[in-house]
Amino acid sequence: MINDFLNYFESSEEFNWSGDLYNDFITKLGGKRFGEGLFNSFSMENVSKWTEIIDEAYPAFKGLYKAFGYDWLGRCFGIDLRKDTFGNVLMFEIGTNDVLEIPCSFENFLNEEIPLYSDACLAKSFYDEWKNFSGKEISYGRCAGYKIPLFLGGEDNVNNLEDSDMEVYWSVLTQVKNR
Repeated sequence: MINDFLNYFESSEEFNWSGDLYNDFITKLGGKRFGEGLFNSFSMENVSKWTEIIDEAYPAFKGLYKAFGYDWLGRCFGIDLRKDTFGNVLMFEIGTNDVLEIPCSFENFLNEEIPLYSDACLAKSFYDEWKNFSGKEISYGRCAGYKIPLFLGGEDNVNNLEDSDMEVYWSVLTQVKNR
């Protein structure tokens, strides 16, 4: 069901399909790093915690998505539950204070967008540049956060990134953006 996703990340994880991709993904692959931290899946325990964190930052989306993971820049992803865009993927970009809609299903996001368009959806070449610059990979629960967020005039380059705890990064930027 998500073989292209697993193959892209050269993962040897076994994935048995029960008919509920979201539940299968969270219960079987939740809490894992893929691509040296390029993409990370939320564990079952972290889904509710991160839903609360995202809700605080983006209250207009409360109850309108199901969180499933985040990327190396700390951008969280969820399945859109809004009526007109139901089933698409949302990207909550705390560093830019944007919510972007990726017009594809969760399955297509995993099997097509990530393997075929990793630069567009996960900024893979920027990640490679940052890894070469910093000499670091992203550990689970961490991200390369903007020192000066883009929505406050920060520059979108590796010099403006630092290894950050995801919760702290989101908490600080939520406070700043909600003032």
